[in-house]
Amino acid sequence: MAILTQGTPGVAMAGSEVVLSADEPRFGDGAAQTTICNVGASVDLPIYSVISYDGTTIALAEMSGDPAVSDAYGILAAPVLTGAGGATTAPVYRTGHFEMGALNWDASFDTDAKKAAAFEGGKSPTILVSKAAFDSANINI
Repeated sequence: MAILTQGTPGVAMAGSEVVLSADEPRFGDGAAQTTICNVGASVDLPIYSVISYDGTTIALAEMSGDPAVSDAYGILAAPVLTGAGGATTAPVYRTGHFEMGALNWDASFDTDAKKAAAFEGGKSPTILVSKAAFDSANINI
């Protein structure tokens, strides 16, 4: 996360703006609540995957039905890889504001509108997903 100082340091009107870098998918610097989920056998998901959870194992969340409804539960806070007979646990974000382009989505989330609505009315309604207006690659410092 880059912090850009505006104005002259030490002058009363100086401020700062937080800008995402490619390795920071979360907006802001507030605490994010996580929980631990069970992971069953044969699960291979990268960090920041939008997942569903049935109490037994996680899977990549999907958008289905008419009207389309998401089964999104949270966002993986660590990558997961279990073998055919293995099982483990994984940390999952349950709150926070995330940059949609930095998340791993199922193909059923094929529009920005579906991605933005992934957690609305769901099991983690305090997760917000949106696009950044700026990124660190497009700001002249």
